Amino acid sequence: METNAKGQQDIPVTAKTASPRRARSAEARDHVRQALIDAGRHLLLAKPLGPISLRGIARHAGYSSGVVYRYFADRDSLFLAIRDRELANFADRLEMEFATYDDAEKRLFAVADRAFDFSRDQIAAFGMNSLFLFWFDTAGTQNGAPIRDTAPAAARVHAFFEQAVRSVMAPSWRDSNIQSAVGALMASISGAVLLPRGSDHDDFPDGRIILRDTVEALICRWEAMRGASKQ
Repeated sequence: METNAKGQQDIPVTAKTASPRRARSAEARDHVRQALIDAGRHLLLAKPLGPISLRGIARHAGYSSGVVYRYFADRDSLFLAIRDRELANFADRLEMEFATYDDAEKRLFAVADRAFDFSRDQIAAFGMNSLFLFWFDTAGTQNGAPIRDTAPAAARVHAFFEQAVRSVMAPSWRDSNIQSAVGALMASISGAVLLPRGSDHDDFPDGRIILRDTVEALICRWEAMRGASKQ
């Protein structure tokens, strides 16, 4: 039987304890980890008045507080695991829908539109933009170092954006041009989501309208660059 640092058994906190849960196999350990992620997600969606702690998440999942530290070093690492699962689900939805568009521009608008919905929903549900690691500072750094999103789901989403952009750009474009265009598209989505509704001067249109105008402007620029490359 596994024990924690204090020599205590990993026993779930339940009203009636029949026998300790033991994570002997990889499958069992994955089950415990997933249960903790589910519990953290549920608590985030519930929006409690007080802060969410790892111990509170463990209790909500039905485990003793010592168990959670076997899987997550701190609360941020568990929140990132929640974010990665949300992003993986988003990538799955993109994958299902991506092949339904034959027209390149329609596909690009669809990808941008779905990313806009996902980002807005994530902020409403969790207070963070899972697509762009919104909880880091606005300079794109953490402790002075540039952020690099290493989640496998983030790479999948990046690939979808790249495919959508490549389909409307010249095949001869260098990879640096492609990634600059992908970054411009993602920045357009993030800006449209985070833009305030207006100021005392005047109101802005809905973010979705602004996003469509911006994507149209990007496409016009890419077409102009494509035309210039043929001369």
